[in-house]
Amino acid sequence: MLNVYIVRHGQTDTNKTLAINGSGTNLPLNETGIKQAEALRDSFDINKIDYVYASPLTRAKQTAEILNQNKHNIIYDDRLKEMNYGNWDGKSAADIRSKYPQAFDDLGYFTENYTNYCTGESYEHLAARLTDFWHDLVQRHVNESVALVFHGTASRSMVKNILGSKKISKIGEMQNAGVTNISVDDHSKEAFLRYYNRVAPCNFFIE
Repeated sequence: MLNVYIVRHGQTDTNKTLAINGSGTNLPLNETGIKQAEALRDSFDINKIDYVYASPLTRAKQTAEILNQNKHNIIYDDRLKEMNYGNWDGKSAADIRSKYPQAFDDLGYFTENYTNYCTGESYEHLAARLTDFWHDLVQRHVNESVALVFHGTASRSMVKNILGSKKISKIGEMQNAGVTNISVDDHSKEAFLRYYNRVAPCNFFIE
């Protein structure tokens, strides 16, 4: 079985202030985010991982470097970048919601037609690039363990695609430095969700 560990980056100031944190924002981890990544590092045995992939955005790159402890050559892939929210990136989510309540679902996430109101990337485009990445990943890695360090909405989209869910609104967002484990059958390529959104301290490796 291929085991994939999806890791969301640690906290940034835009996470802390509940601003919209897409690929148009490229802030580093804040003090809390560094501590979250370090706590994950101390609980997540990187020696059980064969490859580490990450988004090249600063917050994911920092999280990957802390988690990796110089064990592997981190592979950066643009397809793992967060959704680009266009002219809404970096703005207060509360302010945007007050002006465009129709662009948010019941859980406070953007609806699939949110791009009717801004210049952001569509969910369809996000899903397409992540699906392309996933297909490459499962063909390249067989009976190995791989960590993917990237972002909140992007990881929701990836899990939605993998599990065949019809709506991204069915998938909640992971916490900062949260981990999700998906196993993939080496022959059929069928995927299985083993756990979602575990945070340190925790046993991340199911025997």
